Amino acid sequence: MMKDANNGREWRGWNRRPSARQNGRDGRNAGSPTSSASCRRMAGPIALLTALLLWFAGTAAATVSGVEPLRLGPATASATLAGHFARLVDPDRKLDFAAILKADADGQMEPREDFRGVGQTRDIHWYRFDLMREPGAPADWLLEMGEAYIDHLDLFIPKAGGAAGRPQDPAAYRLVRLGDFVPFSQRPMKTRLHSLPLTLPEGKPVSLYLRVDSVSAIRLSARLWSPPAYVGHQTKDLLFQGFFLGVLGILVLGYVALGLLLRDGALLSYTAYVATVFCYYLFANGIGAALLPDLPGWLMNMLVGGSGFLGFATALIMWVYILDLQTRAPKLARCYQGLALLVLLALPTTVSPLYALTNPVVTLSALVVVVIALVLTARMAWLNPSDLSPRFYLASTLVSLTGLIMAQLILRGVLPADFFIADPYQVASMVAVLVLGTGLALRIGRLQAERLRAREESAFATKRAEEQRSFVAMLSHEFRTPLAAIDSAAQMIELSGAVESPSALTRLQRIRSTTHKMAELVDLFLSSDALDQGALALKPEPVALGQLMDEVLGGLTGTEAEERLELSIDAPDRPMLVDAPFLGVAIGNLVQNALRYSPADTAVRVSAFDDGGGIVIRVADRGLGMTPEEVERIGSIYFRASSSRGTKGSGLGLYMTQKIVAAHDGTLTVESVRDQGSIFTIRLPVTDGPPEAGHPPVA
Repeated sequence: MMKDANNGREWRGWNRRPSARQNGRDGRNAGSPTSSASCRRMAGPIALLTALLLWFAGTAAATVSGVEPLRLGPATASATLAGHFARLVDPDRKLDFAAILKADADGQMEPREDFRGVGQTRDIHWYRFDLMREPGAPADWLLEMGEAYIDHLDLFIPKAGGAAGRPQDPAAYRLVRLGDFVPFSQRPMKTRLHSLPLTLPEGKPVSLYLRVDSVSAIRLSARLWSPPAYVGHQTKDLLFQGFFLGVLGILVLGYVALGLLLRDGALLSYTAYVATVFCYYLFANGIGAALLPDLPGWLMNMLVGGSGFLGFATALIMWVYILDLQTRAPKLARCYQGLALLVLLALPTTVSPLYALTNPVVTLSALVVVVIALVLTARMAWLNPSDLSPRFYLASTLVSLTGLIMAQLILRGVLPADFFIADPYQVASMVAVLVLGTGLALRIGRLQAERLRAREESAFATKRAEEQRSFVAMLSHEFRTPLAAIDSAAQMIELSGAVESPSALTRLQRIRSTTHKMAELVDLFLSSDALDQGALALKPEPVALGQLMDEVLGGLTGTEAEERLELSIDAPDRPMLVDAPFLGVAIGNLVQNALRYSPADTAVRVSAFDDGGGIVIRVADRGLGMTPEEVERIGSIYFRASSSRGTKGSGLGLYMTQKIVAAHDGTLTVESVRDQGSIFTIRLPVTDGPPEAGHPPVA
């Protein structure tokens, strides 16, 4: 027997055997005196040499084995096999069980002090577990091995009644197949991890051999349990797994309903992330196998690896929403979205050997993304001290980062597989999800408060606008009477002939002209209100395109502005059916703006033509132009671009223009570049009749 099987008692017993002296006595009785004397002279050295050889052989055997068997005593409830096993790695995947037995006999298996993960690898790992049931200990034990997602666990157990120790004949062992490629319904025990019962002989060492082969990460641990202790262990383990999955399930159901109700992208992507975490641990921890007992192994791999990849993809989208990357960092948002697409394209690799390459890449990418999220959330918390949500985002990210790093250190063998807890990322995921959910709940509360405040402000603004509109309409209407009286009085004085002085007549004309302008301004306000309320009734009449443009630009004849105009009218006889006075106001506003907001030494180009799809009227200037943000606000009431500073205006001209064009079923578009000028284009559809009655203007 070897030293690692019985603590060296057999080797010490051999050192006490009197076989050499007995052989010497037999030699004396059988030989001559000379021979007897020679034998007596050689007996001492031969006995010493034999003892040295036996001692050296025992020392060599002990060195080859180097593993103390796990001793199971009467008081043992459970014990890990860490420190009681040896390992041999087969990178070529060629060794069979017979070759492993020979390699073990030759001392090629390496003693190990603890279980260490080896990550994603296609190497086959062989383990030898050494057990010893001490006298008085129970015969029945339960061997539990994990993780649940390992593909193939082939355990070779000595047959009952066979030789103790390590038989060298493969036929002396029976094979038990475990792993997630063995359907749950065909496993020796229906448990979350891979378990089977063992009956151990009393006082005899037993060696078990395990072959591990998996496309998933290999992180093995093994433990012996007495049946009563195993029942208590399973109860606590299943309670924890049930609590973990229950919390995630409740979060998914609650937040998906809330996300759909609020139509919040951040909340919906967070819910999708929690759902992938739920799915991952449902199958990675072996619970899914119990629910689907005949699920094939390749599908199990896809569910575990695929949900992990999907979780990373949804986390990327979640951070795009939470950190508002579309606004704050568009390039980073596009990187996140592109990376999410690449992860989705890598899903098929979860059932192929390529998973050994794609999974580390995805894991490293996830680590980088978490670090970036940590920096950005810390910045958000720093810049917004009054908002508590970023602090919860930061805490959640720190917990996730800590769990991810610890899990990867265990998976890659830097830390023991049974260090502290089996899967630190599982606990970290639950804590991070709860903390992040709290932060999102605070965010939702803040957004709801902002929406309520915005709604109240909008209602107040609407009320004020209604009041102002009524006041302006009333005031404008009241202005007409005195203005009409002033104009009539000036006209009567002019017609009476009482004033003959040319300068006085000029002043009368100026009074009447100013009065007309004031009346037009009143009509402008009233028309603006009518357009805004959709109450303007157009009076379309036939008019030629050239005639319309002449009426619009006729007031500029003989002025300096006429010299700056470059007019181009194609098909001036093209008939139109429009409200010429109102459309003239819209075109005139564009021309006046172009003249007013462009340098006096630059030309303003006005063109009108039929492009086959409708009438196009275009006004182009070489003014200061506008920014893209200002272009988007063109047509808003009272809005004036920054380039209009220092120039008088009310901000109603373009608003009126857009309303009038929209009332004619047309469109107003703007092309503008800062410091290069602007181009305003009115496009009117071809119509054979008047616009539809009651057609609502575009607001």
